[in-house]
This record gives sequence, structure tokens and C-alpha cells, in this order.
Amino acid sequence: MNQIVRVVETVEEAERARQALLGEGFDANGIEISHTGDEAGPSEANFTVGDSPAVKGGTDYKDVYTPGLEIGKCIITVTTADAAQAARAAQIIEYHGGKDNDPAHAAAQRSGSSLA
Repeated sequence: MNQIVRVVETVEEAERARQALLGEGFDANGIEISHTGDEAGPSEANFTVGDSPAVKGGTDYKDVYTPGLEIGKCIITVTTADAAQAARAAQIIEYHGGKDNDPAHAAAQRSGSSLA
């Protein structure tokens, strides 16, 4: 099994990408779209864990409570049977605005290597 994860800006882009994947024959059960917010709106921080700013020199507050870079966006995860399908899924999603935000993938591309 191979899996790719891409980030898109809007629900509409995510749905367009899903429809394109389905149109290309990808299994609907292998396509998952998750939102980085909820019905109350995007989450701005994680207020259920972490230390106060006074603990450990105040460093944990920044690490735990700072909003993430992907808040308010959609995550598309596609699971495929092989690497060629995963690469095709990535192309389709990227055509519809998807971005690969994994720093390991960016480093691999710079070095001439490849990660799905």
C-alpha cells in the first residue's frame, strides 16, 4: 500500500480533486478529506495540553499554543495499491491546487531523489 498526503486551501478544491480522482478510477474508500477546522471555525490553538509560559522557561507555550500553518485548510489522503497510482494521484491533486508540505519530500526533490 502507498499513501500520499496533500494540503489544499479550500473545501471546494478538495472536492474537485476528489471528483477528479474518482473520475480516474481511484477507489472512493481510499480517498479521505479532513478539515483542519470544525463547524465552529478553524482551530486557533491546542488548549487541552501543554504547560503554562512559566514552566520550563516558557518555551512550551510557544510550541504548544502557537497556531499551525495549515489551519483552515483541507488535508487529502489517498491510499493506493502501488507507487505508480500514488504518483498519479499526486499529479491529479496538485493540478487542483494541492501542495506537498512535507519537508522530507522537498529535500528529496532537491537532491534528485523521489518520495511519493
